[in-house]
Amino acid sequence: MTDSTLSLAARLAAEPDPARAFHLALAAAEAAAAPFEDAANQAVTALVAQHGDNVAAAARELGLTPQALHKRLKKIAEGGTARPVPAAAVQPQPALAFESPQFAVEALANWALRQGEIDDQRDVFLLGALAAGVDPVVIAETTRVGLDTLRRIRPAGNITVSRLDPFGPEIEEFGRAVRARAQALAASADSPEEHAAATVWRFASRAIIANAAPLATMSDDWLKADDYASEEEYAAAVLAHEPSEAEKETDAQPVDELTQVDGADAWLASTWVTYQRLAASRDSDSDDDPRFAGSRRAFGELADAILHLRTTGTVPAGLLGATS
Repeated sequence: MTDSTLSLAARLAAEPDPARAFHLALAAAEAAAAPFEDAANQAVTALVAQHGDNVAAAARELGLTPQALHKRLKKIAEGGTARPVPAAAVQPQPALAFESPQFAVEALANWALRQGEIDDQRDVFLLGALAAGVDPVVIAETTRVGLDTLRRIRPAGNITVSRLDPFGPEIEEFGRAVRARAQALAASADSPEEHAAATVWRFASRAIIANAAPLATMSDDWLKADDYASEEEYAAAVLAHEPSEAEKETDAQPVDELTQVDGADAWLASTWVTYQRLAASRDSDSDDDPRFAGSRRAFGELADAILHLRTTGTVPAGLLGATS
């Protein structure tokens, strides 16, 4: 440890202000890392030389993309470190104006939740690409996700891939079963906890049908093109059709952008993450409220049902049994 690092560490230990202590800790970490950065640069240079200056081969051994290693070698050649030295920030637009620190913290928490959901969506896509046989280097170059992250999220053994057929009858059967479950819960609810669970199921069923099973609300006597002599007659019949209440509910539910771009299975995968988080959420101010207990239970049941559907390609027997 250098003298400057020791000096920063001593100041850090004696600093009572948390904000100043934070910045001192960052500075100490930077100073302590410098010798190791030099050693890493020497090791990288030696490895490239071992490979006869074949940067691509050295990058594969390091678990880096060739572009990343080229960038690091350029920094070394310029006499600097591989880590970029931060420059003064250029602010592209005004920052958000918060009424108080509390509002700012709440906004940050909401942003972190959305970002976490995006990261979890990312893992589903990354694992799907790996299962499809895409070279990890190609994935890293396309997504800017490091090879070390790909190794971290890859499970031991084979990757489990969704068995759901987005165009098969099972997904529509699932939508009808979820809706029937929501109706049954609403009819039998007689406590705040049960009413809360029924509400969650009701709104979830609308979202599931709109995004994954839009045909689930259509009855068996829904207009079929084959029953009409011409396309014009069929179009006129559709325009004259009076939608049911269930169809109106589905039409009023907006379709998520993820569904439109990547399909129903991607939406279900993302929704499973959301429901899992909501089922596990805890709030000291509401833990004793039975309504929150009912909501968490409902989200857990919905997450389990979606996982079963995607893992097996079938509707959970318990969901069918509960609505029969």
